[in-house]
Amino acid sequence: MARVRVEAAVTGWGLQCALGTDPVAVAAALDAGESAVAPHPDLDCLPGGVAASVGRLPLRDWLRRRKDAKLLARPAALALCAAGPALGERDEDRLEIGLFVGVGQEPPDRGESAPALAASARDGRLDEARLASVGRELYPPLLPLRTLPNMALAHVSIHLGVGGVNGAWAGEAEAGLHALRAAMWALAEGRCAVALAGACDSHADLGNARDLRRRGILDPPGEAAAFLRLEPPGAPGERCRLQIVDGLDAAARDRARGTVRAHVAGLGRCGAADGALAVILAMARRLGGGPATVVAAGEPPVFVAVP
Repeated sequence: MARVRVEAAVTGWGLQCALGTDPVAVAAALDAGESAVAPHPDLDCLPGGVAASVGRLPLRDWLRRRKDAKLLARPAALALCAAGPALGERDEDRLEIGLFVGVGQEPPDRGESAPALAASARDGRLDEARLASVGRELYPPLLPLRTLPNMALAHVSIHLGVGGVNGAWAGEAEAGLHALRAAMWALAEGRCAVALAGACDSHADLGNARDLRRRGILDPPGEAAAFLRLEPPGAPGERCRLQIVDGLDAAARDRARGTVRAHVAGLGRCGAADGALAVILAMARRLGGGPATVVAAGEPPVFVAVP
């Protein structure tokens, strides 16, 4: 028999996806059969040449310094623009707020490392000695600030001033669910009174879209970020409640796993953001009178329920 492990109240949310920023409207659009998958000019060299991409981001609204925009990879920019609205503008000590983020694989650079790699080649192969000497001199020292996966967490922390207990999880759909679960346990154990949790990822560029195909994933590439502000159950402003459940039988586990792709299919393959997207859209449907939902991903699966 399934049992609830821990609960948390949702007191804020933020979303960036190819169908908009309002979870209720996005859920309704998906339920009506809408899809954001469309031809993408940067992917016309790939079979299909389509993606579900987000338009212009309100990044300047959340940056402490505008010039820092060049340090943010696309997943980090998506994360910041979703985490800001989820956190809100309450008068509180943000240094005590927990931060838990699901991230995807390391995004490719935009060609900045090409001179270093070219100079490190010998007879058509990468020469490690040259890479450690001339290649190192040519490699942009600030490039890892944009490409390392956990920099999404770092940039959200820096620009929103969130400094409490934290963690980042890499992977596919389960990464965001791991982040939500860790945030809920941190609240239950008293390690923070407020937690900001979610996930971000982007495959809507040539490097990541090509990598999807190399891995045998033929879903259209997408990009998204979904974040929740979580507090103990019964907190003022509670919109909805999340639960962690376990003990599901095999059939229930299979159904729960299926909700991830079913909930987000019209948004393309959003990698690490898929699980968190499925949760936030399940919440939106629940607030509209829809059924309770259990979302699961990974093996062993991570379960998050919207009761």
